[in-house]
Amino acid sequence: MPKFTPSGKPTALGDVEGKLKKEYPGNDRAVYGTLNKIGLMRGNKATAKGARAAKSQQARAKSKPGMRWK
Repeated sequence: MPKFTPSGKPTALGDVEGKLKKEYPGNDRAVYGTLNKIGLMRGNKATAKGARAAKSQQARAKSKPGMRWK
């Protein structure tokens, strides 16, 4: 699972996976089940949506400091 693009930007998958692991420590089933449900993964493989750079989430987070990615 790529967490960063070759240019160093976090992928959508890496960004969300990190947030979910903080929210559900030690519960990998919840983390990967959620990633499958929202379409960033298909089974144990990243989808094209999950491999895209997460620049839109970063831009939103910078403009609204209290906003979380949904």
